[in-house]
Amino acid sequence: MKVYGPYLRKDNRMHVILVYKNGKKQTKSYPKFLMENHLGRKLKEHETVDHINNNFQDNRIENLQILSRSDNAKKEFLQIHRKRKLFKGICPACNIKFTKFLNYVLGNLKKQKSGPYCSRKCAGKGSYKNHWEKKALAGSIPASPTINSGGN
Repeated sequence: MKVYGPYLRKDNRMHVILVYKNGKKQTKSYPKFLMENHLGRKLKEHETVDHINNNFQDNRIENLQILSRSDNAKKEFLQIHRKRKLFKGICPACNIKFTKFLNYVLGNLKKQKSGPYCSRKCAGKGSYKNHWEKKALAGSIPASPTINSGGN
C-alpha cells in the first residue's frame, strides 16, 4: 500500500490517499489514518477521531482521542451552542419565565411577529388572540366574538 499526502481540503481538514496493491484507491481522514497506525488496528464503526483542542490542523497524536459517534456529536453540539447568546423573558400567553437562543427571538422580531413566547403552543394561542384583536380594531367584527349556541 502506498500513502499519498497529507493534503489540505477546502474545509481546512487533512486527508490522505491510500493506493492498494490491487489498484484500489481510498481517501481517508488524516487524523483517522494516524490513530489507526498508532493503535495498530482499524477503528470500529461506532468510533471516531476527535481533536481535543478543536484545532483541525493540530494532528499530533497527543491531541487526538477516540470518541463514540454520539459522544462526538454531543461535544460538537455543546461547542457550537456555547458561543450563542441567550434571551431570558416572560411568555405573554402563560406568564412563565423561559430562555431561548437570542437569534430565534431577533428573527421573529424582524418578521414583526408577536411574542416572544415560551413554546409553539403559546405562540399559537398568542397569534390567534392577536388575529381577533386586529379584526376588532379594523371594525370588521365585534371586539369579542360570540358563539351562537343554536338556541332561541
